[in-house]
Amino acid sequence: MRLRPGDVFVVTDGCGHEAEAVLGEGGSYSASAWQKPGREPSRKISLYAGLTKGEKFDWLVEKAVELGVERIVPVISQNCVVKKTSEAKTERWQKIALGAMLQCGGCVLPEVSPPVYLKDLPEIDDESALVLYEQGANVEAACFADFAALKKYRILTGPEGGFSPEEIVGLQKRGWQTVWLGPRIFRAETAPLIVLSVLLCGSWGKVKP
Repeated sequence: MRLRPGDVFVVTDGCGHEAEAVLGEGGSYSASAWQKPGREPSRKISLYAGLTKGEKFDWLVEKAVELGVERIVPVISQNCVVKKTSEAKTERWQKIALGAMLQCGGCVLPEVSPPVYLKDLPEIDDESALVLYEQGANVEAACFADFAALKKYRILTGPEGGFSPEEIVGLQKRGWQTVWLGPRIFRAETAPLIVLSVLLCGSWGKVKP
């Protein structure tokens, strides 16, 4: 809205490409050839996040996209205060994801999926699926280096009340590995950002001069 004809700006297709553009009259513009700027992380992470109340989930979507998450899946579990959402809410989260992508210079738009129930999460047959659990976990945050060779991850985090022991047992039977972040108690919207920061920071490509 602040640009004037002749001003230069950047456009993106949301699929990994961007181009330099020049604003014309009446909102028209001309653009150079598409380029891959190299600001996307090499690791691809799908974040399965327990639904939280109020605007906490909005904030989590924004920050997760800034860090470079590939996909966000809201999850409804036993301790969720929020048990149901509307299609309009999913559309709102997708708009928040778009704004966060543009703000941080990204050019891949993450997908925000409609909410799913915990019991419907897929069975996993590899090491890529990690669930954050504050009790009885067998992998500490300091051991994330053990997963450094992986290129794709599924990270599952709980709501305000966390996961019940029965839910964790069910997830483990389906191949999800528990991860302990240490003795401090983190909020539902903080814990996933710790893991995303550890796995994504430093995985971005080199920016072309």
